[in-house]
Amino acid sequence: MSLSSSSAPTPIFLVGATAAGKSELGLALARRTGGAILAMDAMQVYRGADIGTGKPTPAERAEIPHGGLDLVEFGSNFDVAQYLKYATEFLREQRAAGRRVIVTGGTGLYFRALTRGLCEAPQGPDELRVELAALSAEQLRERLKRVDPAMLERLDASNPRRLSRAIEVMESTGRSLRAWQEETPEPPVREFRAFWIERDKNVLRDRIARRVGAMFAAGWVGEVRGLVARYGAEAVRAFPGIGYREIAEALAKGAAPESAQGDIVVTTRQYAKRQLTWFNRELNLQKIMLSGPEMPPLEVPFLS
Repeated sequence: MSLSSSSAPTPIFLVGATAAGKSELGLALARRTGGAILAMDAMQVYRGADIGTGKPTPAERAEIPHGGLDLVEFGSNFDVAQYLKYATEFLREQRAAGRRVIVTGGTGLYFRALTRGLCEAPQGPDELRVELAALSAEQLRERLKRVDPAMLERLDASNPRRLSRAIEVMESTGRSLRAWQEETPEPPVREFRAFWIERDKNVLRDRIARRVGAMFAAGWVGEVRGLVARYGAEAVRAFPGIGYREIAEALAKGAAPESAQGDIVVTTRQYAKRQLTWFNRELNLQKIMLSGPEMPPLEVPFLS
């Protein structure tokens, strides 16, 4: 069911690469409008993974209503369907309260589900999913190329999850994921404004490095130690959030966790490039270049 309404404040999406400044801009906009924030980040849904995923501070969460955070236990399975169900209810509640929702984040699949609808392709058998999980990204690409080559051109071919899903659907249903996507139901949000928050390439690279450094200074290593103690080293190494595996492995080897900082910066920059590639395919985004390295005055056309 669509949440669109002529009397409801139109949701605003602030999307962009990691460290571009989406969260800061979202907070400023929510303060100006008396709005609420819906996080659109596939890693921030996990409880206990706070510093390394860039969650808002407790003070910020107390000041502004937030959604999309701490939805499931660390290491639990969580997919886009679960996010969409939660987000739809959050949007409904905020609309009833008369608040404009500022959706901030860089998870492209969540954005697509909210604004285009969620593909209802069924899940494949557990045996197939286990088999695919054991394959490398290169092996997955080769397999998808054999069974559904056209789909290989439509997704992030460096993302094992996306590759596995496309193979799973094709091999278990005999239909391409693309065919299922074309039968997608109506999205929960049809009327919205969406902005891609952009930075100069060199500025973004510097912001990523400084952000990772700030996370270490804020106690990221201690956070990972606590997760290892509670869930085990294997669970932390398997967590898809950038940096958790690297820090956990350094701890297991008895190395200084800070030695992983450079690798985490590189991996984060690579992820930012993939986000740019994904959102470049979205046609309903207005790009806004933030010229300086820090937050500018809020003089951008979000409400015009």
